[in-house]
Amino acid sequence: MAEDDVSTMPTSIQGEQQAEAGYVRASDADVDLYVDRVSDEVLACRERGRHLFPTIREAGIHFTGVDDDGLLLRRLTCTCCTLAVRVEKWEGARRRGQRTRFHRVASSLEYRTGAEGQTYLAPSGRGHMTPRQIGDSVASKALAGQTVAALRKSAARAAAESARATGTSTKTG
Repeated sequence: MAEDDVSTMPTSIQGEQQAEAGYVRASDADVDLYVDRVSDEVLACRERGRHLFPTIREAGIHFTGVDDDGLLLRRLTCTCCTLAVRVEKWEGARRRGQRTRFHRVASSLEYRTGAEGQTYLAPSGRGHMTPRQIGDSVASKALAGQTVAALRKSAARAAAESARATGTSTKTG
C-alpha cells in the first residue's frame, strides 16, 4: 500500500491538514538592524518586555472621548518610549443610594510614529523579536571589539578584588 504524500493533498476548509501557525522568530541580523535604528528609550521598553504607563494616581483619570458603545475612552502614553499608547475603555454605573463605580472593561495598545519617523514595531515580515534577543543584541554591540578571553580575565580580576574587599571566596559554580 503506497503512502499518501500529505504535502500534495488539498487542504480542507476546516483546516485539519494545515500546518501549525505560531510565530516566526526574527533572525539575529534582523534584530541587530532594528537595534541600530531605534532610540535607547525604545530599546528599554523592548528589552523590558513592557511599557511604563503612569498610574491613575500619577496621571489622574481624564477621559478623551466616548466610543460607539458609550464607553469612556482614556489614553495613556508610555513614559519611556512615548511611542505606545494604551487605550482603556471604562464603564460607569450608578446604583441607587451608592456612589458611581467605574470599571475598566477593555484595553488595547496603539503604536504611533515618533517625530523623526521612528517606530516601535519592527518592519513586518521580519519575525517576532523577543526581549531576550533585543538584550543580547544590545549587549553584543556594547561588547564589540572585545575578546571572550579578555572579558573572562577581567571578570576574574573583578571577582578577586571584590572577594578581597569583602573577605569571601572567589570560587563559583
